[in-house]
Amino acid sequence: MIYFDYAASSPVYLAVLDAMDTFSRENYANPSSLYTIGYLAKNLLHESRQTLAQSIGAQSDEIVFTSGGTESNNLAISGVLRASQQKKHCIVGCTEHQSVLAAARALEREGYTLNILSCDENGVYSPDTLKRMIRPETALVSLQVANHETGVIQPIEQIGSITRAMRVPLHCDAVAAYGHIPLDVRALKIDLLSASARKMGGPSGAGFLYVRNEIAILPLFFGGSQERGLRPGSENLPAIAGFAKALTCAKLPADSSVRDRLQALLLERYPSAQVNGGTVARLPHILSITLAGVASERLLPLLSAAGIYVSARAACAGGEREPSHVLVAMGLSATQAGETLRFSSGFGSKLSDADEALNAIDFAIQNHF
Repeated sequence: MIYFDYAASSPVYLAVLDAMDTFSRENYANPSSLYTIGYLAKNLLHESRQTLAQSIGAQSDEIVFTSGGTESNNLAISGVLRASQQKKHCIVGCTEHQSVLAAARALEREGYTLNILSCDENGVYSPDTLKRMIRPETALVSLQVANHETGVIQPIEQIGSITRAMRVPLHCDAVAAYGHIPLDVRALKIDLLSASARKMGGPSGAGFLYVRNEIAILPLFFGGSQERGLRPGSENLPAIAGFAKALTCAKLPADSSVRDRLQALLLERYPSAQVNGGTVARLPHILSITLAGVASERLLPLLSAAGIYVSARAACAGGEREPSHVLVAMGLSATQAGETLRFSSGFGSKLSDADEALNAIDFAIQNHF
């Protein structure tokens, strides 16, 4: 088996599984409990929070644990906009994850004003265009660090300088980027940042939202004082501890050698192939490539039968019949979007995997197209 879909869900590091098993056996107490083993659990929670906060240059009390990227994104967008008394305008990017776009559109239906920032043919947002879109009533800008389908990295340092100077909170969905490239929320002037464990060798069900201490935000739901009252309910301690452990296993920046070899092999074999976002900075593990005349919905089952697992788009949109909104925003036609594959490598990938994937693609195309 060759797994090239780390951007959908990563395998879990063995060290993470071992750590989670130990925590589940020995630290099963509720961290809110007022007895010795409860204090031990609370201390483990604090240590994990500290580890994850330090990874992005934040203070430990600025980390709010969640169930993952979708919840973090919803909490950031709904929480900040609902906390705003007067400002009711939000700006999000056109290639954002659906958990950002859907949250913003839901608020738009409630009377908030929404503007969508366009991108260029490489999927990159323009800081100057963003600056012109910001109004006195803008309550939040939400733009991803890097795209989940193409890996394209956004100019967040420039964007952050603009939003901070204009006193508009900046939320960044970093789910695709966290654990793959270094991030520093202070240097980048990010006010809120979403991260998830499952994309970088950690367990499902664990994520966090960084919220800069000066930012006003309301919870999505209610019921307890955990996580500063922003995320009530007992923390998923084994998953959180596993998240922190995964961070110690990750290498930053991630290795790009497998992605680069696969890209080179595909372009050599199929000269008409198009690497989406290929001329700008990308995450080191994601390759989005369009093979003209090769429908991905036909190719993927053939590759799966050969033990090669890749995707055509984000996993959250895998069941949709509409073309990828990311690729369409970059100027691809619906047909081209339907001829696109996303490969994403990780800690278990080998250079030889790229060669085997190419051979499987060749065989499928020669015999079925």
